[in-house]
Amino acid sequence: MFEQLKVGTWVCVDDQCPIRPVVHTEDGAVTLVFGEPGGFELFLSAGALQTLLLVGGRALEQLSTQTRDLLFADLNNEGEDNDW
Repeated sequence: MFEQLKVGTWVCVDDQCPIRPVVHTEDGAVTLVFGEPGGFELFLSAGALQTLLLVGGRALEQLSTQTRDLLFADLNNEGEDNDW
C-alpha cells in the first residue's frame, strides 16, 4: 500500500504536548495528532499501534527502572563524605 518509511524531520514531544487520537474505524487505524490541529500527525494501523504500545511500554519500564536505581543510589550516597 505504502512505500517503506522515509522521514527527514525530527519531532520532539514533551510532557506538555497535547496528544489527541482520531479513530478511523472504517480503516482499522488511528491518527495521533500531536500539538494543535495541523501539528504533527501519525497514522497507525491497529497492528502498528499495538506494536508501538508494546515497545513503548517496555521502554517506559526501562526508564522507570533506571530512574528508580538512580534515585536509590543518590539516597544511599547522602551520608557519605563527598569532596565536591
